[in-house]
Parts: sequence; structure tokens; C-alpha cells
Amino acid sequence: MHPFALAQMKGLPFEAILALAARTAELIDEPWDATAVYPDDPSFRRTVFGDFGVRAFHVDEKAELIMIYSVVWAG
Repeated sequence: MHPFALAQMKGLPFEAILALAARTAELIDEPWDATAVYPDDPSFRRTVFGDFGVRAFHVDEKAELIMIYSVVWAG
């Protein structure tokens, strides 16, 4: 996880952390199951988590890695 995303997670309620973890587990198996942020670079994606969260991440297919770089919780 990118340090910027970690800083955004400060103060997240437990409900949000559980939802973020559950969606991350899903994305490990299906990283492309999210909306592309930039039409010309589909490796940058965003998706919802829980009822009120949005997070953005980058898919590195060669390294089999997703890097979460933004977390927003509006709940």
C-alpha cells in the first residue's frame, strides 16, 4: 500500500477497514474487476468497497501486484 493511502486510512472505522480488506481479497484474484481510471492506461483502476468507500490502485501484471494509492471513505 502506498504511504499516501495509508495516511488516508487514519481514523477509518472498523467497518471500513473490514470492507477494504474484503474487496482487496477479491481484487487479488480479479484485479481487472474495477473501472479504468485512464482510458489509455488500464493498469490504473478504481473500485468501491463497502457502502461508502472508493479506492484507486495500480495493477502490475508482471509482478502480480496491486498497489493501492488512494482510499476515500464517506461513511
